[in-house]
Amino acid sequence: MNCYNCGAELSNSDYCERCGADVSLYRRLIKLSNAYYNEGLEKARVRDLSGAAVALRQSVKANKKNTDARNLLGLVYFEMGEMVDALSQWIISKNFQSEKNLADEYIKSVQNSPARLDAINTTIKKYNQSLLYCEQGSFDLAVIQLKKILSTNPNLLKGHQLLALLYMKEDNFVRARAELQAVLNIDRTNTLALRYLKELDEAEGKQSKKQQPKREEEQVSKDAIVYTSGNETIIQPIGVKDNSWLHSIINIIIGIGIGMAVMWFLILPAQKQMESSELNDAVAEYSDQVEAKTAALNSLQAEMDTLKAESEAAIQSASEANEKLSSYEELLKAYRSYAEEDSPGALEKLEAINKEILPEDAQILYDAVFREVGAAAVAELYQTGYAAYQSNNFETSIADLGKCYELDNTQHNALYFLARSYHKSGDIENAKIYYQKVIDEAPGTRMSTDATNLLRSISN
Repeated sequence: MNCYNCGAELSNSDYCERCGADVSLYRRLIKLSNAYYNEGLEKARVRDLSGAAVALRQSVKANKKNTDARNLLGLVYFEMGEMVDALSQWIISKNFQSEKNLADEYIKSVQNSPARLDAINTTIKKYNQSLLYCEQGSFDLAVIQLKKILSTNPNLLKGHQLLALLYMKEDNFVRARAELQAVLNIDRTNTLALRYLKELDEAEGKQSKKQQPKREEEQVSKDAIVYTSGNETIIQPIGVKDNSWLHSIINIIIGIGIGMAVMWFLILPAQKQMESSELNDAVAEYSDQVEAKTAALNSLQAEMDTLKAESEAAIQSASEANEKLSSYEELLKAYRSYAEEDSPGALEKLEAINKEILPEDAQILYDAVFREVGAAAVAELYQTGYAAYQSNNFETSIADLGKCYELDNTQHNALYFLARSYHKSGDIENAKIYYQKVIDEAPGTRMSTDATNLLRSISN
């Protein structure tokens, strides 16, 4: 273990023997980082990729220079189909450890395959397009686009998850379950997939309850003969012989006699009362039906409101993810330009990225690439700017030397010839400004003396 301050090898003491820095807290952070790395390694071995990613992110958070953890985190991202995140971790790792780093091999394997790089770019673009389709409500087009993505990048977990959501929206539970199972085959403990599966089970349970009464009716019809007699429904089991005809005739004869007496003494006086009662019963039954339908409508409305809220939240999340993915795509293009030694091109792409919306790791990657291309770009801009100044091409010299100074404000030569370019082009006001900057920022130099004399000459 080396000192974080001076790089000297540490002993068992809590203080560095060379610079005297307190390294007790630093030791604990290193141990914590290694513990998280070991945890991530164990989880990766059993294909708990989500758990491994969480542990490894904690590891590099405790010690950003833990290249073993970063390399493994990159491999985990690669296995999850997140190619851009994987490359980010490997590039950051290489920036911290330039020699004897496995990240070199991982990066070269991607760089040496233009088809793979194109596939990464295509995947990002198509996934962004599928999110846009979801935002616009074109779910069929989103499904088609996601299928294309997964045919070229079958490990893209978020692609499977989004496709599963779309299938669930269509009540295509079989296909939704297949997509979620594909996620779990790659990442056994993916919390989002497990949550979607739970929601899927609940949705299927609700559907089966709705179908249950129908099944019971079907079962009755299979096991019995159902017929109607008057206002009554008669269910007679199959295989039971009806021998009640003789008893029925006898009962009818007896019933006629009793019925005649009942008619005179009970039925006729109560007929009006029965009619009124039947009317009241009918009104009550109708009222119950109306209430039941109203309750069903309210339940459906509540369900629609819930789905609408979930859809709006998903669209918002998709929009934010789309913006981040666009930044990732530009960052990948910048790195590709850097790898091809096109420093100005890489710098131009970096300037188009909104660094603030990038996550911490991506910002580290941004800074690492910016440092690398910035130095090369500064040197190249100074050369082209100075050459343009010598050939009296002041428009180009002002642009290149101004950009050079903007990237590195210690470039006093660029600042001086920028002032001279303004002076010779006839822009006296800007010439005065930049001559004064030379005087203030490079005191005691020959350039400062010349700038003082020139400023005095154009001010009089």
